[in-house]
Amino acid sequence: MDEYAGRVLADRYRLPLPPSDAYEPTATRAFDTYSGQEVLVRQVPLPEVVEAEVLDADGLPEGFTARGRGARSVPAARAATRRPAEPAVR
Repeated sequence: MDEYAGRVLADRYRLPLPPSDAYEPTATRAFDTYSGQEVLVRQVPLPEVVEAEVLDADGLPEGFTARGRGARSVPAARAATRRPAEPAVR
């Protein structure tokens, strides 16, 4: 457990101290404090710039038009709960 004296990731995984000449690893060993096992933690590369989605006054993305609220969902819900007219077993 002493070898995992670095950071704690997500309040669960204890990471080892990185060597002074190390670069950013894509995968590293870690200790899972919940299960008590040694695991492999992988780095997920994220884009450096994330574009924001601009919403209009109605809360819709630019270029989208609003339909009636629940226009499709109400008939679909009714159809899903409707009893069949011709039951399979009589």
